[in-house]
Amino acid sequence: MTELQSPKRVLIGGLGVWVGLVAISLILLPAEGKHEALYESIKLSTLVGVTLALIIWYLRDVRNGTMVEGLVVGLIWAAMVIALDLVLFALGAFNIGLGVYFTDVASSYLAIPITTTLTMGYLQPRAA
Repeated sequence: MTELQSPKRVLIGGLGVWVGLVAISLILLPAEGKHEALYESIKLSTLVGVTLALIIWYLRDVRNGTMVEGLVVGLIWAAMVIALDLVLFALGAFNIGLGVYFTDVASSYLAIPITTTLTMGYLQPRAA
């Protein structure tokens, strides 16, 4: 396993991804159900955009990052987002079943490690 060069930024970044998703979901809540395809497209675009911005922010504090570190960071961020979502789920904030959550919502979080891995693999060698 690779050693994370900035564990503090990993935790802040994971929280930031989740806050970004919650914020856009609250803004778009009136469109959910009425314009489902648009709602899902905007949510996924926001997920990728926030993840990309935060992995670039993470790279500001990292030397010689690798694709492996990008994958680890992304997996941690995805796990954090799911864990924080499950807290909301336990509090009754979701009106869907747990199975639907994992197949519909959590599955979209695969974009997080894909984005972080590709970004660190592509950008970091150029910053060195």
